[in-house]
Amino acid sequence: MRMTEEEYAELMRRRGEGRGRFFDSGCASAQNDGKTGGRRIVAAADAPKRSKYGNTRVEIDGKKFDSIHEAQVYDELMGRWMAGQLQVVMRQVPFDLPGGIKYVADFCTVDKDGRFEVLDAKSSITKRNRVYINKKKQMAAIWGLDIKEV
Repeated sequence: MRMTEEEYAELMRRRGEGRGRFFDSGCASAQNDGKTGGRRIVAAADAPKRSKYGNTRVEIDGKKFDSIHEAQVYDELMGRWMAGQLQVVMRQVPFDLPGGIKYVADFCTVDKDGRFEVLDAKSSITKRNRVYINKKKQMAAIWGLDIKEV
């Protein structure tokens, strides 16, 4: 099915869509500038977009974190590292899984006894994410590593 810009604008107006996304609500009457074919294009991100799980990105010590919770976990791990309980603290460690899938752990640590641990800062909502659950099972089956959710 084909429709003109005017018909498309009317359809979007009836659906309540299109306002402020790609075209303004009066795109059918917009002046033709010769470049956009009579359409007036507006920015899609006038307001900051809300993240999927409502997290707030933060920066600590010049390092950017996806959530406040992840930054708190980092702060705790660095305290343990400075106290000598941990030998190594690594951030955003990638693991390859079958099928070209990649799992990126928030933190990996090695304690003073040499025990390797994978830590992930998860909320109760993200723990139930089906993709995460599958990756967690694959990490245990392939790498033999259990992910500790903090």
